[in-house]
Amino acid sequence: MKRVPAFATATVAVAAFALSGCAAGQAGSSGSGEAVSDGSVKMALAGDPGKLNPLQNATNDSETVAAFGYESLLTYPTGEEAEGLLAEKWEGTTTSVTFTLKQGITCQDGTALTASDVKGTFELANKKETGSPYKGVYFPAEGLTIKADDAARTIEFTSEQAQSFLAETIGALPIVCKSGLENPDSLDTEQHGTGPYQLTSATAGQSYSFTRRDGYTWGPNGVTSETEGLPKTVDLTVVESASTAANLLQSGELQLAEVGGTDRDRLEATTFKTKLEIPMRPGMFFFNQAEGRPGNSLEVRTAIAQGIDREALGKVASAGHGETLTTLVSSFGAACTTMDSSASIPSADVDAAKTALDAAGWKVGSDGYRSKDGKQLKLVLLYPSKEGAGVTSAIELLQTQLKELGINGVPTPSAAYTDVIFQGGDWDMVWAPIFTSLPSDWQGILSGEFPPNGGNWTYNTNEEYFSLAADAQKLAGSESCGAWQKAQDSLFSDVEVLPIASTTSTLYGTNVEFAVNKTILAPTTLRVTK
Repeated sequence: MKRVPAFATATVAVAAFALSGCAAGQAGSSGSGEAVSDGSVKMALAGDPGKLNPLQNATNDSETVAAFGYESLLTYPTGEEAEGLLAEKWEGTTTSVTFTLKQGITCQDGTALTASDVKGTFELANKKETGSPYKGVYFPAEGLTIKADDAARTIEFTSEQAQSFLAETIGALPIVCKSGLENPDSLDTEQHGTGPYQLTSATAGQSYSFTRRDGYTWGPNGVTSETEGLPKTVDLTVVESASTAANLLQSGELQLAEVGGTDRDRLEATTFKTKLEIPMRPGMFFFNQAEGRPGNSLEVRTAIAQGIDREALGKVASAGHGETLTTLVSSFGAACTTMDSSASIPSADVDAAKTALDAAGWKVGSDGYRSKDGKQLKLVLLYPSKEGAGVTSAIELLQTQLKELGINGVPTPSAAYTDVIFQGGDWDMVWAPIFTSLPSDWQGILSGEFPPNGGNWTYNTNEEYFSLAADAQKLAGSESCGAWQKAQDSLFSDVEVLPIASTTSTLYGTNVEFAVNKTILAPTTLRVTK
């Protein structure tokens, strides 16, 4: 089967995780709002990030930790075009872009960041042994030429394949300094970047402490290490329970924490004045379409889409805070946020679903489950075990809804569900909460070679989508949105993806102001207040 080359070996790390820029906004202040010099912030981290390598680990927790020590060429305010972070300026087309670095950028070891360091970062991320989830998502996995001019501070990227948002995607990769490029193994436990903070201590599974760097002068919107209110120290404490994080916020033991679900209801009744709505990982199902799996059949996928109640599943998964999802790029995205493919999603019709399964040869037996050629219609329902009670309840509800169709759904939680799907493990449907802010990201996620040779972990063979996505990539920026809408329509009608719900969580703070870049706290926006 012919497949377009992937822009990705994308891992779902892509999102359980957050890929591609966006989502932000300055939060309101608490207290008097008067800035405090050399203050400190204690913040909750929802889970341990594991290895700290910013090119290998794309989980939310890892990106949160990385943001204090690493920066990218661009930054992404909500609802606005990308802005320069390390880049002073840039210009490009769908096949080439040239970035010029700001003057005076230094690394944490005091050395100057060079254009060659930027080039080296992309080369390291592109190596097979690096295993970067950003490969093919933040930059083309093949056909990319990079030229660096240290004297001019310029990096020129040229891609053989056109991309609608070439500058925006390339601009999102964390940049590693020379010291880290020369010793990649050190990136697992140390930081080698240009960020505003230095990692001063790290205890895996417990805490990560940062101290503000002296001489930081190139932050967005003129932020420097001398900016009034920018905290001198930031301590991140691993708090995996949202209930515990809410309790610690209320007791004052934490100043900053992200809370969702029913625990947010409790905090909304309090007097927090500093809070910011941010997009949570959206709820969506993907099917294992490999040969021999039930999901290889379009009839089965369509019947499931018709036979389950997406709205009910979304309400349960989001604890009543969600909205039915009709697009792959939310309103928090960086482009094409008004796409709506609801008309392409198979309409709910339980009777039609049962009829279609009958016609496909899946007959209901005495046990109430369907079988064909002596094989029961049984689905392994894989989901991240750390997603919380809402998602667990939603999977259990899905199991009940599938049983009504005569399908035996088996809930299967996994702490390492991405390993299961990328290594060809046992699964049929997966709740994979992937957040992207550009429609072009999905071409990398859902195309290319199958595992273990590539990152097409759904075993997608939708040639119509491949063709439509390739056409969309030839158009630049917002001009491509109509074409990406057609590509998304194809994904939904062919049930490669079954969107369920979008929702938000709330970032609460006490005596601190903040904003986010993508779905991640932006350290340069922190301000300690009275």
